[in-house]
Amino acid sequence: MTSGYRQLTSGEISVLRTQGCWAEDWQHVYVSERFTPESIVRVNFYGVVRLGAFSGSIALPGGLSIHSGIYDATLFNVNVDDDALITHIHGYIANYDIGPRVYICDVGKIYMEGVPSFGVGTRVNVLPETGGREVAIYEGLSAQTAYLAAMYRHRPELTQRLHAMADLQARAAASERGFIGPGARIENVGIIRNVRIGEAAVLQGCLRLFDGTVVSSAGAPVLIGSGTVCTDFIIQSGSVVEDGAVVTRCFVGQSVTLAKGFSCSDSLFFANSHCENGEAVSVLAGPFTVSHHKSTLLIGSMFSFMNAGSATNFSNHLYKLGPVHQGVFGRGVKCGSGSYMMLPVRVAPFTTVLGHHTGRIDTPDMPFSYILESEGSSYLVPGVNLRSIGLFRDIRKWPARDRRSPSGRIDNIRFEAFSPYTAGAMLAGRDQLVRMLSEERFSGTPSNYGGCTIAGSSLTSGVERYENALKYYIGLQVALTLRGRRLSSDEAIAAALSPVSPVGEGRWVDVAGLLAPKAEIDQIVEEVASGSLSTPEAVESRLSAIASNYQLYEWRWVYAHIQTVFNVDPRKISRKKLIDLLRQWRAASESLFADIERDASKEFGDGVMTGFGLDGSTREEILADFRNVRGEFDSDSQVAAVRETRQRVARIAEEVVSAL
Repeated sequence: MTSGYRQLTSGEISVLRTQGCWAEDWQHVYVSERFTPESIVRVNFYGVVRLGAFSGSIALPGGLSIHSGIYDATLFNVNVDDDALITHIHGYIANYDIGPRVYICDVGKIYMEGVPSFGVGTRVNVLPETGGREVAIYEGLSAQTAYLAAMYRHRPELTQRLHAMADLQARAAASERGFIGPGARIENVGIIRNVRIGEAAVLQGCLRLFDGTVVSSAGAPVLIGSGTVCTDFIIQSGSVVEDGAVVTRCFVGQSVTLAKGFSCSDSLFFANSHCENGEAVSVLAGPFTVSHHKSTLLIGSMFSFMNAGSATNFSNHLYKLGPVHQGVFGRGVKCGSGSYMMLPVRVAPFTTVLGHHTGRIDTPDMPFSYILESEGSSYLVPGVNLRSIGLFRDIRKWPARDRRSPSGRIDNIRFEAFSPYTAGAMLAGRDQLVRMLSEERFSGTPSNYGGCTIAGSSLTSGVERYENALKYYIGLQVALTLRGRRLSSDEAIAAALSPVSPVGEGRWVDVAGLLAPKAEIDQIVEEVASGSLSTPEAVESRLSAIASNYQLYEWRWVYAHIQTVFNVDPRKISRKKLIDLLRQWRAASESLFADIERDASKEFGDGVMTGFGLDGSTREEILADFRNVRGEFDSDSQVAAVRETRQRVARIAEEVVSAL
């Protein structure tokens, strides 16, 4: 007999029999010391069963409260903790440990078969559907570790080590027994097989859940809703999978939503991604990947902070060797309605893709751009997104939409649009555009870059936009670093600017949402490959340390590029040169935010009033209708935020200058 449990008394067995209960062997039914039999009705017991005490009640939606107990069920090798409520089990529950206060109602079967690892260790074929970039999933997998596992295949020893770590997790998770955590609610479910279910999870109306883990908690419960089918999966805390979603060989990260018939296979979705209606196959969806519309197919690609418009479609094979081609999309890419790209492609951060593209698009050094299609050809407009109110809105909305619980966050996310990563790309893009300008003047022919044509006027404006944005970003960091410092001499200015960290000067990368010096990522790769980082926890700790030191590393990079952007050596900077730098920064800021404000004003122009004042006959009625629906330009929250940012720049500049 298990410690803390006793066998039934003859009187208790008699009561249970009169209440319609039956046991294969009453000697194998064990109960807690506080057990009373009144709440066990019409239950069949097989194998070894352990029962807690049922003295409390379960509160249900609508104000109903039902006494805990077990009613109309068949149990085989099941342990039921205190104050659970199990009722209307149409098939049976087998080989499960059921926690306290669990509610299970109107289900078909919940059972264990074999010795599964509950989805842990499952290989997910991201990018090429045929394999080659498999990521082995486990409960604590971060977007960054998944990125390393998928994208660093030039280091096979790294891949082998990461897979070995996941396999150790799988062996540790393997069990003959399933688990349903405290306070979980399971109702109107068809079949649950080989699934571990965490605390406070809600499973409501699911059709089938096979071989997976639901990492739920009281502070961040998981909801798996009506019509869903999940196979070989891990669903992390705070996530929602409902409304007929079909999930096969997938990892669903923290606070992700998959709903409204969304279908996905061999895909990884990380923090705060939200996908509905469409389909995803073999995607590595970094944080904040969003797709809301039907007829949208995300396939064979990698994204983060991405928004796919309706009928976005990628093609990942040319009917030769099958679906082997891949797409790499930088953070913040948007695809307009009906956009199409034939893979392979590589698209720079914060690019908007419009139209139908069948060529090999490769634009890594042209961030904040448009890729347009005209008469079957692809055109690039460099840097045009820098003046977009949409970009400004996105930068503000992402942190506000982080739905993860403040504690226990797994993915390391930096939200910045301007960073050493994008600034480095703008520097490279500017230099490329300058070379193209020289070549165009010499040859008189349109310029081509990465499979796209760039018009002559776009070359000139692209250089100006990148230089302006670089002055804004570098100047802002200089001003923020000097803010609040005593700057009584040229030496004091140089000392205040001197970086603390030796790390951060070289190339930066975006590791699925984490902005980091490549040298630091390379160091982690070396440590994993050599075995000095040998556990997932150790890897995540190193990645988190990089995220924590972001600002120190960022300033080291900015310091190294002050002279490149402003032609001022920060080691020898004078008060006069600093004032001139701040003047250039303010001018760049004014230009940048004036462009953004002008772009916002287009949303209040006559063209967007089409359909307003529908049955009115005067302009006054049209304007009144528009204002009552959309508001006015001067009171718009985004416009107000732009103006506040401009004012903040002015205040910071004045503070720094006053300290000189």
